[in-house]
Amino acid sequence: MSWSAYRAWNRACVLYAWRATRGHFSGGWRSVVEALGPGFAATLVLYIWGGGADSVRDNVVTITTGAAASVLWIVIVFCWYVGLAPYGLWRAARSRISQLAVGRRMERQAIAQELELCIKEGQALMDSATPSKRQLSKWYERVLRVVSRAGDGDRVMLQSSGPAPGTRGGVLELLILGNRIANLRLILSRQYSGRERESIVP
Repeated sequence: MSWSAYRAWNRACVLYAWRATRGHFSGGWRSVVEALGPGFAATLVLYIWGGGADSVRDNVVTITTGAAASVLWIVIVFCWYVGLAPYGLWRAARSRISQLAVGRRMERQAIAQELELCIKEGQALMDSATPSKRQLSKWYERVLRVVSRAGDGDRVMLQSSGPAPGTRGGVLELLILGNRIANLRLILSRQYSGRERESIVP
């Protein structure tokens, strides 16, 4: 591990411990009692053990010792969380990775569903035999929006497959439309294969 990585790791552990300690002592009256309890107990023990404070100096020493006991307890809690920091950071990283994996799977599923809908709509246009240029252009605009979410490479592949639907007219439009539908099926198969790979990864 490099020195910079080691320093970053230490900062992450200290920050985790600081936040955990702050959260530990920010739970209302119970946390206040826990923080001040050791100091109060130490002050009371010193007062009773010394037979009562006979001077201002004794009072100051007793109160200072009690305050030191509370501070010491807070430091002990902080050190405890420093020791737990590696495990806590590891769990946080695992949780984050799991959330990202779930998000990617949900995104792939949504894209796959929209691609299937685009394919069905494109097939319906082909079955009509005489789709208008407006229908084809509108369909292709939606296709490009969906494919852009699948990946820049897929959009480039789709756009480089020849003239766009709705720009030629006549029988040629059906050939262009059929080519785009075939490309969409290929992109859809990639989405499904990506989902299968993600489901295998633990």
